[in-house]
Amino acid sequence: MNVKEFYSQIGGDYDRAIQMLMNDAFILKLLKKFSEGNYYDELKKARDENDIPHIFAITHTLKGVAGNLCLTPVFEKASAICEATRNKKDGVDVSKEMDDLIETTSAVIKKIEEL
Repeated sequence: MNVKEFYSQIGGDYDRAIQMLMNDAFILKLLKKFSEGNYYDELKKARDENDIPHIFAITHTLKGVAGNLCLTPVFEKASAICEATRNKKDGVDVSKEMDDLIETTSAVIKKIEEL
């Protein structure tokens, strides 16, 4: 699988990624760094502890990284949770959304590892 096929399979935006990041080699380098990050573990920890400020912080970071890498499914899910938890300390139930984001992030990381 090449980088363009990867984006097609995950529902990402390859055309935007190549426009922003210039070439497949650089995109691949950044995708590998993304897959080596601790996003998956941090998402699970924040969800398990129902720590709303931590959920906001990790989804805000993930939203930015996924947006820059044009990982559309991760970006959209992280963005929705980020906005739902912005300026909240507790009383917000985003557990279902977090489960979905964790599953999506895991699937994207597995696809990156196939590159």
